[in-house]
Amino acid sequence: MLDRSELSGAHAEAARGLAEELVRGQVSFMLQPGDYLVVNQRRFLHGRESLHSGQESIPDADRRLLLQLFLRAAAGDGSAA
Repeated sequence: MLDRSELSGAHAEAARGLAEELVRGQVSFMLQPGDYLVVNQRRFLHGRESLHSGQESIPDADRRLLLQLFLRAAAGDGSAA
């Protein structure tokens, strides 16, 4: 994406440096059937790698299910999100 962006050279280089740092600290793991992963998206970056070809042949009951839930504290309750 950076190669096609309209960022100046200095900004593109800074973005590349950030991307390298993020990849350097990356942790990757495979979830097993029945596993749950809960992520606080204000504290962590996350990604999902492609599932590769042939996914259309997997029965619906065996496919990955991704659900998102958004929780917000009520205004003025003192909770830190």
